[in-house]
Amino acid sequence: MRFVRCISFAAVLTLLALSGCGTSVFQEPQVDLEGVQLGGIGLRGGTLLVNLRIVNPNGFALSANQLTYDLAVADPDVPGDTAWVEFASGTYDQAFSVGARDTSRVQIPIEFSYSGLGGAASSLLSAGTFDYRASGSVNVGTPLGSYDVPFRKRGIVTLMGVS
Repeated sequence: MRFVRCISFAAVLTLLALSGCGTSVFQEPQVDLEGVQLGGIGLRGGTLLVNLRIVNPNGFALSANQLTYDLAVADPDVPGDTAWVEFASGTYDQAFSVGARDTSRVQIPIEFSYSGLGGAASSLLSAGTFDYRASGSVNVGTPLGSYDVPFRKRGIVTLMGVS
C-alpha cells in the first residue's frame, strides 16, 4: 500500500512539473483586429472584410483551424454606450498558419444584410459614421495542444474607412 502511495505521489509531482514547463514553453500569440472595411455592396447587403494581425512569439509554428467572431454596431437612437445591436456572428473555417516568431495577417469576409445594420445604416447615411465592436477567438494548434486566443476591438466605420 505504501508503494502505491509513493507511485501516486510521484505521478502527481511529475504532472505538476510538466504542466509548469508547458506554460513557460508556450507563449500566447497576440491577435489584433486592425480594422474593418467595406468589401462590396449589393441590392440586399454586402461584405465586410475584417483584418486580423496575428503575432507568434513562439519558437514553433502555430496552425489555426477555426476562428469565431461576433460583430455589433452601436444603436444611434440610444444615448451613451449601452445599446449594441448584434450585427453578425459566425465561424471562419479556413486554415491558416503563423510561422515561428513571425506575424501573419488574415482577412475574414463577413456577409451582411441591410436589415441587420438597422440604425447603423441610417447613422452612416446621415452622419457618415457608425461605431462597431468586434470580438472572438482563434483556435490555434501547437505542439502542446490547442488553445483559444481571444481578440477584441472597438472602432468607428466612416464613409472614408475605419479608425
